[in-house]
Amino acid sequence: MPRLTEADLPALYSQYYPRRNIDFDLLEKESALVGKKHARFKRWLAGTDNQGHYLAKPGQRVLDIGSGSCLSLLELRQLGVEPFGVEADPNVAVIAQRYGLNVHIGSIHDDPFPGQVFDLITLNQVIEHVPDPAALLRVVRDRLAPGGRIVLSFPNVSSWQRRLSGTRWINWHAPYHQHHFSRRSFALLARQQGYEVVNARSITPNLWTLLQLRAIGRAPDVGVASNAWQSGRAPGAGRPSFARRLKNALLRRLRTVVGGLLVVVNRIVDRLGAGDSLLVVLKKTADGH
Repeated sequence: MPRLTEADLPALYSQYYPRRNIDFDLLEKESALVGKKHARFKRWLAGTDNQGHYLAKPGQRVLDIGSGSCLSLLELRQLGVEPFGVEADPNVAVIAQRYGLNVHIGSIHDDPFPGQVFDLITLNQVIEHVPDPAALLRVVRDRLAPGGRIVLSFPNVSSWQRRLSGTRWINWHAPYHQHHFSRRSFALLARQQGYEVVNARSITPNLWTLLQLRAIGRAPDVGVASNAWQSGRAPGAGRPSFARRLKNALLRRLRTVVGGLLVVVNRIVDRLGAGDSLLVVLKKTADGH
């Protein structure tokens, strides 16, 4: 199979990623949570603090590459940050227009927002998707303001989940994930492109572990889009039967128990550096090349 190019990405994501039908009410409710009491602690418990934009400070200008549903941009706005976004999926244009967000539909290689530099550039679960990670790092380096930082999150190929799951590791995620990094291999790539690693730590979203447990029990169907990230009943579906509602209630109880165990296990594994996602902070090297 030939490697994907930048030109292939818009069609791939517009057709097969679940952004065609956006629940705007849910999106707004999720973005409002970032300002709630104990939000930071709750993100730590859930492992959802593996997103670089949470490190932004009020008043900063932030570029989020791979903005997806624009949740990150709405959260940045709530945090008093001036957000800019880049997203390959053309479905996202409707979301950006609805909320008045400054999003370029296309690639960072298009030179969006010419003349602008940024205090923080974030790539949340993005660099593993792009055809040429080295080229991406070179391009964004020139968009940093003096003293600026780049924060990336991506799956950790050295994680305990990958070692235990083997070929059924959910973050092989073919054909979307084109590259896989460990802490060491990514640090080498960053140094080659003129960066210094300021900080790196592993963070495992609890949801990823639940999906991984499900994936171990069932081999993926070759050539069929996964429904792992879909939720809710199909449109037009009637009210579930009593037996189904009872089963769902029992499953919710079970998930609560399992979820509590996952919090403990995942936070310990993260502390040991073997979590399923890495969060890496970069700065330009002193010589600037």
